[in-house]
Amino acid sequence: MDVQLLSSPIRIGNKLAPNRIVIHPVEGNNGDSSGNPTERTIERYRKLAEGGAGVIFSEALTISYTSRARKNQLLIAEKTAKGLERLVKAVREVNGKSLFLFQLDHAGRLGDALLSKVVSIYQTGEPRIHVLTEDEIEEIGSTFVKAAVIASHAGVDGIDIKHAHGFLCGEMLRPANARADRFGGSFENRTRFVREMARKMRAAVDDSFLLGVRVSAYEGIPGGLGTAGPAEVIEDLRELIALSKMIEEIGMNYVSVSAGSADANLEILLPTDKYPEGTFRHFGWTKAVKRAVGIPVIGSGYSYLRDGKNNLKEPDPSRKSFIYWAEKNLRDGNVDLVGIGRQSLADPLFPKKILSDEIHLVNFCTACGGCGILLGAQEEAGCTVYDDYYGKLLRRIKKRSKT
Repeated sequence: MDVQLLSSPIRIGNKLAPNRIVIHPVEGNNGDSSGNPTERTIERYRKLAEGGAGVIFSEALTISYTSRARKNQLLIAEKTAKGLERLVKAVREVNGKSLFLFQLDHAGRLGDALLSKVVSIYQTGEPRIHVLTEDEIEEIGSTFVKAAVIASHAGVDGIDIKHAHGFLCGEMLRPANARADRFGGSFENRTRFVREMARKMRAAVDDSFLLGVRVSAYEGIPGGLGTAGPAEVIEDLRELIALSKMIEEIGMNYVSVSAGSADANLEILLPTDKYPEGTFRHFGWTKAVKRAVGIPVIGSGYSYLRDGKNNLKEPDPSRKSFIYWAEKNLRDGNVDLVGIGRQSLADPLFPKKILSDEIHLVNFCTACGGCGILLGAQEEAGCTVYDDYYGKLLRRIKKRSKT
């Protein structure tokens, strides 16, 4: 099949991605007890580098080990700087052409209470969750800026700030954020955090260092992103469009569009056989953003498509495959780059195989959810179908749950 557009380079800021395939952030949960990359971490990213995607995002690196979602989540801080430099060096040794970016995150209310302090931007009605003060929010913003500097010194091409899936920065943007101070209520106040953070980051790093945001276009919860008010649930993309324009205006280099919330509706975030049409919703959200901005827009929802063997209501498999929809959306101007998440666990060499006309060699993600079960159990995460190491982990978890 034709991959002319997928294989074409694209400029992001002052840097050049060699093709249009993106590896989205996918958690491995395999750092050491201090948040440093382990040999397993490094080996995973070496394989991704060998795969040759245009852009490779790291999994979410927490800026605070006192507020994290995963037991062995990677930390970005001074004490892990050397370990992260080693990770970047390992990637560059394999592949010096792909752009490599770190995703920065703070778990917020999705932090694991057994591991960290659970905090929130606004009142949740749960006494165990601490509502952050204005000073605490400003301190978190400063920590994000420090993390961006550490990332630049580590040698990556840029950073991605996670404003998606129910984590802290995304929670800040929600219409449900009715704080009475400068960080809540109006759209201007709810976007103040990212505006101020981006300005400080840009002043602290080189002009060529890429800054971008991953955002949930629609979370599907009352007052969530993609709605018009604190109690609204009907999809309304006006604030998404305004946010995307603002991201461009403040000098950030791209927008990565996702959807859903990790603790509320995974079927929106990760389309499966139960809701295959979710892929089309992702395409629509990305198109809306692409129509509004001039900076590159990265799309999601592509892992489920595979080689056309999916439950989309189209009788011709060739018209519902990854290649078909990636090329079509690129050709129609609906997106600039297309991202895969779960598919990168199933086959880290996916980009190389797709762009070399070796689609018959791809290990396609089955959307079985095994990797998610591992994460939920605070185990190392990987493909339980094609990697026996993770398959054995999953079998142990299932056996444990029956006893």
